[in-house]
Amino acid sequence: MTRKLTPKQTLLPLADALIEDWMTRSDEEIFAEFRDDGLEPEDVAAQLRAHIESLVAESGKSRLARARAGLAGARADRASSSMFLLPISRKQEILTQFAANDGRLRDRITMAARKGEGASEREIDDMLMDLRDLGAIDDQGNPR
Repeated sequence: MTRKLTPKQTLLPLADALIEDWMTRSDEEIFAEFRDDGLEPEDVAAQLRAHIESLVAESGKSRLARARAGLAGARADRASSSMFLLPISRKQEILTQFAANDGRLRDRITMAARKGEGASEREIDDMLMDLRDLGAIDDQGNPR
């Protein structure tokens, strides 16, 4: 059974052929064709450059907006989690219990300890959030 191609899919071979044709031409041939059509190659290049720059700027703004939204979500998640209100000793106790059975977590804690005097509270909070997101603990740090 063959499926019907979309209009976009039917144009792909034509687009490929046109691109191949343009790629095999010399600059002089391309400039001559623009001039034959009443266009100045420099003007076309400037318009194309401006269009590409606007697309790059638009993409950057979109990525920034997504990053800001993600950061706002992470901040809201931290603010709503009562786990962050726990004393540091309780947070370390929760991690120690999991590290006893999880070599990767134990390695992560050990690596943080090698960098200084142990994992920072921020690192501990991040590990606890990972455990919560994996469903290993609830929002108060209790095992599930």
